[in-house]
Amino acid sequence: MHINKKKLTSINNKNIINISLTNDNNFGLSFFNFGGYIDRIEIPYKNEPNKKEDVVLGYKNFDDYVNENSYFNCIIGRVSNRISNSSFFLNNEKHELFNNNNSNHIHGGREGFNKKVWDIVNIEKSSNEIICKLAYLSPDKEEGYPGNLNCEVDYILNNNNEIIIKFWAKTDLDTIVNLTNHNYWNFHGHGIHYNNIIGHKVQILSDQFLEIDDESIPTGNIIKTTNTKTDFKKFKTLQQNMLTEGGFDLCYIVEDNNMNKKVASVYSEITKMGVEIFTDQPSLQFYTGGNMNKIYNGKFNRNYGINYGICIEPQQYVNAINQEKFKNPILIKGKEYKSNITMKLKNDF
Repeated sequence: MHINKKKLTSINNKNIINISLTNDNNFGLSFFNFGGYIDRIEIPYKNEPNKKEDVVLGYKNFDDYVNENSYFNCIIGRVSNRISNSSFFLNNEKHELFNNNNSNHIHGGREGFNKKVWDIVNIEKSSNEIICKLAYLSPDKEEGYPGNLNCEVDYILNNNNEIIIKFWAKTDLDTIVNLTNHNYWNFHGHGIHYNNIIGHKVQILSDQFLEIDDESIPTGNIIKTTNTKTDFKKFKTLQQNMLTEGGFDLCYIVEDNNMNKKVASVYSEITKMGVEIFTDQPSLQFYTGGNMNKIYNGKFNRNYGINYGICIEPQQYVNAINQEKFKNPILIKGKEYKSNITMKLKNDF
């Protein structure tokens, strides 16, 4: 297990550090304490362990993480996904949030947790894993949310080739919380097989998703996937005709799961590299990058575009605070919020 830390710059007199972790099998994870952005996930080829592919999107220049709003592989909070009409009622009080998605609020607002400098609390190394704990205090009324919210995120890389992300939060006023990771995966890598996500195989172990309106806000209805294009219970290969008209941007229900039950898998037919996702959250957002920009200044001088990344985002139901039918995302004063995601990296699909 190996750790490397490098100072890049400073923002508001706080150092921005790049932390790189490598396990004993040559799998790698690299991230910033700015927004928790993951700038590199490396998987070695099975038969050439010294040859690796970087399998997440990312910018060539750090400044783009600061200035752009792509959400490449970052921490999303206070609340991931959309909140209708940028407002909600809690304890008979209406809370107005920053409007940044048509008339709605998305991914924490104008400056969500992806735009914050997180404190590096500690980095612990053992024979089998490395744990880096990040922390951020979100003040009362930040982006319109009530309560001072203490947040911690553990980034873990172990010798089982797993990246584990553990979210924790506690508030001094009742509030709402729904944290997630927003990785943009592309398992073709950045080398000779570099391309968009066509040729990826996807499996989502769910048979229902949340119906949405024209602004991607859940209607409250739950739709069955059986015998439709939304059914991914068995592996399907992403093809061009599946990605036309926006592709997929749906919240699948994965209720009654536990951390030992896989909820989704994605891999490249070409490199045989991919990931298995485990979570204790009740749903996941499956997004195929249909709303991406036409061009990004990507790392390795690659210019990403529409449909160049796949997102699997474990979370609570979208807009749950405004839907009586959904389990509410309220965090009561003094209670603890916890959410866990395990990403099992593989090179032998």
